Amino acid sequence: MLGKLTIGLLLTAPSAAALAQADAAPDKPVTRTELTARLDSDYSDLDADKDGKVSSAEIENRLKISAAAKIEALKKARDETFAKLDTNGDGSVSRAEFDARAQLPTPEAPDPKPFLDRFDADKDGNITKDEFRAPTLANFQRLDRNKDGTLSPAEQKAAERQNDGVGR
Repeated sequence: MLGKLTIGLLLTAPSAAALAQADAAPDKPVTRTELTARLDSDYSDLDADKDGKVSSAEIENRLKISAAAKIEALKKARDETFAKLDTNGDGSVSRAEFDARAQLPTPEAPDPKPFLDRFDADKDGNITKDEFRAPTLANFQRLDRNKDGTLSPAEQKAAERQNDGVGR
C-alpha cells in the first residue's frame, strides 16, 4: 500500500511535469488555463477507470507502468552502448574494442605553483624541510590546547568537531 507521502508526491508530479514543459520553452509564457489543461490530462491518465477518483490501485498501476518504461529505456541504452563497443558486430566486445571506445583521459600537465605557494615561505622557488613542516606543525600547536606537545584523544576529537563545523 502506498503511503500518504508517496501519493502526495505522485499527485504533485504532474504539476512539476507541466511546469517543466514550460521551462523547456522559457520564451513562451504558460497560462493558468494551459497548465490546468495539462494537469487535467495527467489526472485523466491516472484515473484509469474514469470514475473521477484516483485510487491507490490506479496509482500503483501507474508506478508499475512508469518503472517498466524506465527499465525498457535503460535496456535500450545498454544495448546501444554495447553495439557501439562491438564494432565488428560479432556479439562480443574484445579488449581492443573496449579500449578503443573507453579511452582514458590524457593527464594534464601538473602545476606545482599551488603547492609551492602553500609551502615556500621565503618564495625562493624551493621548499626546505622546515618550510614543508611549518604549516602542519603550526596547526598541531594550535590544536594542542594544553601545550604538552601531545594531541590527546580529546584534543583530536575537538579538532574533528571543529573541522566538521567548518564545512557546514
